[in-house]
Amino acid sequence: MKLTRYIIAGGLALASAGAGAQTLEEARQMLLDGDYATALPVFEKALNAKPKDGALNQWVGICLLRTGQPKKAERYLKTADEKKVLDAPRYLAEAAFQQYEFNKAGELLDRYEEEIKKTNTANARRSKKAVKIEVSPEAEELRRLSTLGQSMLDRVEKIVVIDSMAVDRDEFFKAYHLSPESGTINSIDILPADMEVADPSEVYMPQSGEFRIWSSPDKDENYILMGATQLIDGTWDTPHPLGSALEAGGDSNYPFMMPDGVTLYYANNGPESLGGYDIFISRKDEDGFLQPQNIGMPYNSPYDDYLLAIDEVNGIGWWATDRNQLGDKITIYRFIPSELRVNYPVDDPALASHARIDSFRSTWPEGADYSELLERIDSAEYGTGNTGHDFYFALPGNRIITSWDDLSTPAARNAMEEYLDASKHFNALVAELATLRLRYANGDHAVAGRITSIEQEVERNRTALREMSNKVIRSNGDAR
Repeated sequence: MKLTRYIIAGGLALASAGAGAQTLEEARQMLLDGDYATALPVFEKALNAKPKDGALNQWVGICLLRTGQPKKAERYLKTADEKKVLDAPRYLAEAAFQQYEFNKAGELLDRYEEEIKKTNTANARRSKKAVKIEVSPEAEELRRLSTLGQSMLDRVEKIVVIDSMAVDRDEFFKAYHLSPESGTINSIDILPADMEVADPSEVYMPQSGEFRIWSSPDKDENYILMGATQLIDGTWDTPHPLGSALEAGGDSNYPFMMPDGVTLYYANNGPESLGGYDIFISRKDEDGFLQPQNIGMPYNSPYDDYLLAIDEVNGIGWWATDRNQLGDKITIYRFIPSELRVNYPVDDPALASHARIDSFRSTWPEGADYSELLERIDSAEYGTGNTGHDFYFALPGNRIITSWDDLSTPAARNAMEEYLDASKHFNALVAELATLRLRYANGDHAVAGRITSIEQEVERNRTALREMSNKVIRSNGDAR
């Protein structure tokens, strides 16, 4: 939320006397430019000389608030509130919002609006020409977001977060160590040079390598998700929007498609987002992508959250977040995906802590140890183009085999050959189905019959693959 110029100017007018007008004027410009970190020491220096000045306390609090330090900001904003600085309650509401105290934020906004009414009434009594003070547009937006935040806090999913890491912001997606079956997340260099791409952006490519999904600016400079298929002769078809349902306000970016070719995760910063980018999910049917849904907490926060990816082979997921405010670095959480969503009880006293992920180890079941899983993921040579492995196959007990030598019997090796051939055919079908669905969504209804046929074949093959997988396991002497 951006500060308005008239409020900045008015607050500084109260604080300027005896504090070095030129220095504070420079700080004012820093605030207008959103450079809160640089402005902060200027206001702190002025506050040291006048520690009880309400306006100076407010500006220090705002700078701390806007640099991701809401708890520390409260001390100064409370002093400003005690000194009857008119806007202090709304900034305290913002501090509460950032700490997931959404109902408290609403109460503070109520008080902020009431104080404005009282001030306007008093001013009108003194002068009929008094300028009416309006409720800040930022406060109105904060109220809307606080209502959204509370509804999300009532539905915090109970997940197991097994790890967190701080990585460089510029190439964060390289930390996503996906199995080949999950596809790859790539830099924009994987696209032809003449394709328009959002900045920043990444490109998702399924295992087949024939299709790409990325974000691109439209005619209004909003980011939308685009797709294109590489043809047999090596050329590309014309990039096309994935679907209008995914463009419902704001920018759409950071796509990841599940291997089923139906389920899409992506980020959007439109009106249904709690703060900056939120992660959404959408699925396709015969008419294209359905209305996306915000996946809620703990994945999303009052800060940017994006690029959720799930590796079904290894049973692990990733997402990136700026909630920890690490400057040039961001946090990546790794978690255990679940097919069935289970939420924490609404009356759980630690609900906000779960939503914030104050301690990822607190999400672990008693006695759990994920060190072997993490070591296996981190040591795998995915994405190098020459892994040195023959295949990746999951056995019961979270074991992964990668070589023909890992198979204990000739029958198991024969079953594995059958399974790998069927998997290759299945992946080709899924890739073709994804391409046809996109063509249909963009008006080519002639492919409807082929889509229905492939959908039926995919389901038959999925069942057959499951039977072949069990055959490999039984032949190798591993019971499910």
